Amino acid sequence: MTLVSKISILLSSVGIIIGISMQYHLFIGFQNATGKTQTLYGLQQLAYIKYALIGLTSMMLTIISIFKKENKKNIFLTLSLSIFTILIFLLDIWRLFI
Repeated sequence: MTLVSKISILLSSVGIIIGISMQYHLFIGFQNATGKTQTLYGLQQLAYIKYALIGLTSMMLTIISIFKKENKKNIFLTLSLSIFTILIFLLDIWRLFI
């Protein structure tokens, strides 16, 4: 495993941790909100979309590792982690907890 793959895995892991804490924060805030605030609460998630750049950076590092012809398992791992990181930030996972 090269340095590029290790950095990609580290970035994805940090992104997943930030994404899970963000989704939990949104859920707790929604539970404490009242009528009109709950109606527009999904707009608060837009403030966190900038963190999806962590997953995009990880995906770019994965593409670099593809060109370096790394091990297929490492490429699959880093690619799946980066896609999962991006999806955490783009999907409304906190709505599933309601």
